[in-house]
Amino acid sequence: MVLLHHLEQGMRPISRCYNPTAYSTTMGRSFFAGAATSSKLFSRGFSVTKPKSKTESKEVAAKKHSDAERRRRLRINSQFATLRTILPNLVKQDKASVLGETVRYFNELKKMVQDIPTTPSLEDNLRLDHCNNNRDLARVVFSCSDREGLMSEVAESMKAVKAKAVRAEIMTVGGRTKCALFVQGVNGNEGLVKLKKSLKLVVNGKSSSEAKNNNNGGSLLIQQQ
Repeated sequence: MVLLHHLEQGMRPISRCYNPTAYSTTMGRSFFAGAATSSKLFSRGFSVTKPKSKTESKEVAAKKHSDAERRRRLRINSQFATLRTILPNLVKQDKASVLGETVRYFNELKKMVQDIPTTPSLEDNLRLDHCNNNRDLARVVFSCSDREGLMSEVAESMKAVKAKAVRAEIMTVGGRTKCALFVQGVNGNEGLVKLKKSLKLVVNGKSSSEAKNNNNGGSLLIQQQ
């Protein structure tokens, strides 16, 4: 009896520390609270993306293709607009005519360049002629001694016929200058004769004021390459 009494007294502290009902209730509340918190974090930090259907994928691809095609057409139209502004003898404005005139004009300029000697002559000379029977476009080639203000004198002399240089190639070697001009707006043989007379003064080394006295207006655009 004494032994049993001691065992009962030893079990009482253990029962005070361990309460099965209270422990299970507390653990249950903690578990559900943690589950609710995890659910909130998942809903805030992550989203489930629904896979696109085949119809939606096709619509997206078609829109991308349409946008790319629109940008391509805008780029091509811009290039055609540029060609229309630089082609000298363009009559029709449709794309087929623009392409045809571009090819023709390119081949014409290519042939002109091939016919020009690449180095300046040792003697002063001047040559003018119409390009491929085009009375509005002339080719001017001259060689002379290089000097300061030479091209300014050439520009002044061009004013006599109100011409516009669409292309120019200039080379200077050993104190000699060779210049090839492709001039638009010469206005037939009369304009060609006036231009030759004015340029001859420049080639022969006359003063720019003397060359200017032979001119009566106009403008020139020269591009040095």
